[in-house]
Amino acid sequence: MTQGQALAEAFADIVREVRDAPLTMAEIAGIVGVKERQVHHWATGTHRPQNGARDALLELRYVVKLLRDVYRPEGVEIWLHSRNPELEGRRPIDVLGDRDFIPVLQAIERLRTGAA
Repeated sequence: MTQGQALAEAFADIVREVRDAPLTMAEIAGIVGVKERQVHHWATGTHRPQNGARDALLELRYVVKLLRDVYRPEGVEIWLHSRNPELEGRRPIDVLGDRDFIPVLQAIERLRTGAA
């Protein structure tokens, strides 16, 4: 297996991990800023994300990992799709769709530390 193939497989695992959050392929695409078809290619290991899309996917993976420290998968889904007073009434998934990861990460950190 070449290094490129190994990387593509690693990103396929990351997409599966994020989908288990659960997020749909369309939601992942919206957050990462690509077409849904591209996320399908990543999930099958035929392509790998590049540059900004790669960075956004890795940030999304980090968000999901932190949320899993606080909630079960169904709780993660509810939290991501519910209006949040710490985000000025916006839904975390919409804030992530603007590629604004910091306020979402801060809100999660307050959950984790019991400050929220």
